[in-house]
Amino acid sequence: MTLSIADLKQQNLIVLDTLSGSRAYGLDTPQSDTDLRGVFILPAERYFGFTYTEQVCSERNDHVYYELGKYMKLLAKNNPSSIELLFAPQETIFYRHPLLAMIRPDCVVSRLCRDSFAGYALSQVKRAKGLNKKIFNPITGDPPCPLDYCHIIGSDQTYPAETWLTRQHLQAERCGLSVLPHVQGGYWLFYADDCQEPIRFNGLFRTDNPAAPSQDICLSSIPKGLKPRAWLVFNKDGYARSLRDYHEYRQWEQERNATRYQGTLAHGNGYDAKNMMHTFRLLRMAQEIATSGQPLVRRPDRAELLAIKSGQFDYDLLMAKAAAELAAIDASFATSTLPASPDSGQIEGWAVAIRKAWYAERACA
Repeated sequence: MTLSIADLKQQNLIVLDTLSGSRAYGLDTPQSDTDLRGVFILPAERYFGFTYTEQVCSERNDHVYYELGKYMKLLAKNNPSSIELLFAPQETIFYRHPLLAMIRPDCVVSRLCRDSFAGYALSQVKRAKGLNKKIFNPITGDPPCPLDYCHIIGSDQTYPAETWLTRQHLQAERCGLSVLPHVQGGYWLFYADDCQEPIRFNGLFRTDNPAAPSQDICLSSIPKGLKPRAWLVFNKDGYARSLRDYHEYRQWEQERNATRYQGTLAHGNGYDAKNMMHTFRLLRMAQEIATSGQPLVRRPDRAELLAIKSGQFDYDLLMAKAAAELAAIDASFATSTLPASPDSGQIEGWAVAIRKAWYAERACA
């Protein structure tokens, strides 16, 4: 049976329950949702049996609870979400079981946070860049047609294949192709009407499934002695790239957050401002870890971060600022006294000790 968050609460399995997201960071506005994050411990029979559950989420994924084993593994990787739980401000904690006091941050936080925090921040920058590209280079119309990536080689220039066929009064489905040796993407083009005997060629591309046109040339069996009409070159890589971009754009259109997208259009700077805000939040937390060993989950730079979220800064300015902050982070981690990596053995020991104590406590209840 699948566990739900209601089950976790009803069975008193939750050992850490906190606010997360904007309300934990102090970046909430009247429109902000209430996100929750925490840790639970499976009953012994589920943990030792075949029904281990490492995470329980709400339908919208705004309430997320990690099983103790997964949480401790995330800590051993210096995962940002787990580190934020470790340093959750007291005012954001609804409940924290005393057993979790075993976990000492000095054995967890390490120079690995440079990659986990700043690296994740860079992924947010790339997402912002991707959105910038999609906004200013929208892809409209029908999917790309493979024929648009075919050209006929003339004596002194090339011609789009479709244009050439029209001028020659030829039909694509009556064409036959054979490989032109030593020329990548090159083919001899033959025409059925040039044959002395009736023949049916396969055309340029497969047409058995118009809804999913082939990305490759369709070859034909060519009668011996038949002379080609022309040389054809198919830019297969260019077609595949355009088709991929088209489908990625359509998927992005379907999945994008409508409110955030309209906000992006409204501020006019062409980037996902919320992603950009989290980029700088993560960069600042990485710097705090490098210098003090402790990130500030509750953000002291609320005003600046909310200004970024509202789109008050130029895109290129923010990119330059992010690059400068990343360079400062690298310099700080280079001289940091933090260990190179978390003490995985100690973290695993805590996982065992907490679980044993929890089960013993439940057995006596």
